[in-house]
Amino acid sequence: MDYLHEKVEESRHNETLAYLMFTAGAIFFVGGIVETMITAENPDWFFFFPYKLTSHVSSLLGLSLELGGFTLLTLGTILGIHYAFEKALYMDQMKGVYVQEKNIEVKRLLISQKTTNPDVKQYETKNVTEFDDCIKYLIDERGFDRSDAKYYCKALGSRWQELVNEEESSCL
Repeated sequence: MDYLHEKVEESRHNETLAYLMFTAGAIFFVGGIVETMITAENPDWFFFFPYKLTSHVSSLLGLSLELGGFTLLTLGTILGIHYAFEKALYMDQMKGVYVQEKNIEVKRLLISQKTTNPDVKQYETKNVTEFDDCIKYLIDERGFDRSDAKYYCKALGSRWQELVNEEESSCL
């Protein structure tokens, strides 16, 4: 469980860094476009990238800002999605482990309650035989098949004997 907690924290941290990378890329990209538009009189563009450079250093600076910003934008988006999925995977694993631990804890609690109370064992054996008697009655006397008899016995609980008593009183 501790390992999964640590992996979730690491993925969350990496996801945050990816979003910061995306933000830095957006700033560099827009800065490169603005810098190119200010310094060049009439730039020739291929999408957002100028393809005719002047002899000024500023045109090279604008192009490098745009390329670096575009790279950071792309990598930040891809890594952000990757780490978000990774975090979701670890969270699902952690949820499964948590549910498994809770189930084990509940089973231990039930077992400890059963072993401490002798009346529970007696009640359970009484209920099992009563349940079997109900199924036998519905199959033999009412003509139910086994699966239907089980369903109705579960639904009726201990009240199935009222059916027997009702039938006996109507025959008299």
